[in-house]
Order: sequence, then structure tokens, then C-alpha cells
Amino acid sequence: MVPYVTVLATLTAALGAPPAQPAAGTALPGTGATVVADLAGRPVQLTSYAPLSPDGQRAWSPAKKAFVESDGPFTVSPGERWEATLVRGARSRVAVPPTVRLLDRRTGRASEVRLPVPKDPEGNHLNTLWPTWSPDGRHLLLNVFEPGHEPRSEGIVLIDVPSLKARFVRIENALITVGGFQWTRDSKGVVVRWGRNGASTIRRYDLTGAVERTWKVRGRPVGHGLGTFSPSGRRFVTACTSLEKAACVWDTRTGKAVTRIDVAFSAVWGPVLGWYDERHLLAPVRDGFGVVDLTGKVVETLVKVDEKQQIYPWFDARVKR
Repeated sequence: MVPYVTVLATLTAALGAPPAQPAAGTALPGTGATVVADLAGRPVQLTSYAPLSPDGQRAWSPAKKAFVESDGPFTVSPGERWEATLVRGARSRVAVPPTVRLLDRRTGRASEVRLPVPKDPEGNHLNTLWPTWSPDGRHLLLNVFEPGHEPRSEGIVLIDVPSLKARFVRIENALITVGGFQWTRDSKGVVVRWGRNGASTIRRYDLTGAVERTWKVRGRPVGHGLGTFSPSGRRFVTACTSLEKAACVWDTRTGKAVTRIDVAFSAVWGPVLGWYDERHLLAPVRDGFGVVDLTGKVVETLVKVDEKQQIYPWFDARVKR
């Protein structure tokens, strides 16, 4: 791992004021999508998107106040200090170890971290996807899994920040659907689907890979915005129907259903679902992506997208300053 300083680091190393967020009217190049609400000061940040899939990624540059080309899937820590990029070509089964590039916006220093990902019998590293920050911003998680009709986990990689030390945690045979493993609210564990499509539960593991709890609930844990668990941790949300046309909210302590909310659906939009704050979700809405309350009422549209536009956006959590 060799630290280096790039032009991007120089441009985005911000001092003093919080990094700029997309303003209303900001276009998403390569799409017909537009930000239609000022995103400054919110609990979520639109950090990246891809016009078709996770390939062709574009990331938000606070310095340029525009979306720029990225080397791969891109995510920003809740405190906005760290940028992480899963370098393109590092996500598939290849002989070269997968790599994450981390940029410290405070110092402008970028570092590359090789991930300790196991190999298959042919000597290729297993699939590595979905970099996801812990709520406290101290760890970056990546999923490691075998591909297939119902992909199964081999484990997760955790990168400690700021030491940038990476370790592999073996958690085998979890059901990997979109987003894979997600964080608990206290950042001390992860949750994931277990079983098979149509008959799965959700398991919680600690960061050594030990099972702590199982919830007999429907759907997959979600990762957008504030993630699976509400800010208080008292509730969690899953994408709980086929084609993800509904969100189910559950009581964390009891595992009982709180509510089910119908959400907008497009066959060509990437899945977006997670908490916005304690009483609202970030979700698809009729004309794009926005904020809904726990009755399903649309409170606000954040990004307007044509229903035929193929787009895969990513919203991260943002700590209120």
C-alpha cells in the first residue's frame, strides 16, 4: 500500500466549510435526471450514480460542484472526510487482489488498500462488491461472495479508518441479494439475508462473524441513506416483496411488523431504499427518488428521473453539522 497524492485529492481536500452538496437544478450527465431539491444540510448525500449499472460510475465532486467520472463504485463516509472507490476491475473474479482507493479529504492524501479476499480453485479472487460505510464512519465493509442463481457469501472485508488496515471475516452461506451485508445502527455488527429467495430470514452477526440474532421477517436489508436501521435503532426496514414494490418496517426488539408501504416501481431504475430520518424513508417515488413518510405519502422529490431512464444512484448517510 503506497500513499500518493492526486489532482483529485488536491481539488477535494476541503478546509473549514462542509463539502458542497448538489443544488436544485444540478444535472446528472449521461442521463435525463436532475436534482430538483437543494441537498445541502440533509441527513443523506447523493454521492454517485451510473447511467446503466454500477459500471460507468460518476461521483459527486464538491470542488467542481458537478458529477465527474469515477474509477468504480464510490461512497463517502457519514462525516464526509473519506471517499472510497472500489477500483474498476477489482470487483470481479480476477487474479489481481481487489483494491479500494481511499481519499482523506482533510489531508488530500489518497491510499490504495489491497483487500484480503480468498481465491477460488482456479486462483481467481472471489467477487467483491458494495463498499458500505459504518454509521460511525470507522469501518468500510465490502461483500465477498460466490456468484450464481442465489449467490452465497464467503464473508466480508472490513477496512479500519484511519489505520487503513483490512481484514477478512468469514461468514459463509448467507444469501447475497442487492447490497448484501448491511450495518447495525451501533456499528458493532452486520445483518444479511439467510435461507433462500421466498423463504429467508435476517441474521445479525458481530464483527468476528458470530451469529447474534435471527429475525423471521421478509425481504432484504437495505443500504441507502441511513441504511437498514432507523437513527434510534428501534426499527429496521426491508425491501419485502418481489420486484421490491413495497417496504416493510419492523420492530427491532420484537421482530414484529410495524407497517408496510407501497413504493413506486420502475423496471429500469436501480433499487433505492433506506432511512432518511426517524419518521421517513428514502425511496422511489412516482417521478424519481425522494422522501416518503411511514404511510407511504410522498413528502418531497429529490431527484427527478424519466420512468424509462436506466439509472443506478447511490445515497450515503451524512452526519448533521
